[in-house]
Amino acid sequence: MSFKGLLSVAGIVGALFGLGFIFAPASLLAQYGIQTDPAGLYLGRLFGVAILELGLIFWFLREVDDPAFMRPLALGACIGELAGFWVAMRIQMTGLTNAMGWSTVAIYGLLALGFGRFAFGRYAARPS
Repeated sequence: MSFKGLLSVAGIVGALFGLGFIFAPASLLAQYGIQTDPAGLYLGRLFGVAILELGLIFWFLREVDDPAFMRPLALGACIGELAGFWVAMRIQMTGLTNAMGWSTVAIYGLLALGFGRFAFGRYAARPS
């Protein structure tokens, strides 16, 4: 997959989950077997805003192909996705979520691998 393709996928996934958490956090969390109170719904909506923002950034940057710019983007995204993978895995291992939680682990893991490929592969060499 090209970096443009990866940014497109990450942008769409971020936008969809972001909008879901903003407008229907209780319904979205219920699919994962999570019930929450009003404070949790507030935090879910704030999480949705952050995910939507990141998704839009990925989407709007998909046409850029400057290695001096793209490597730091790929590296930052890889680290962020790895952190999400770690958190999602820990939560899944505690049994807080149902089997649907494995989809979150998979999404973060696949995006971390994708961004890592570009952070340490194609864009790793700095231009002279």
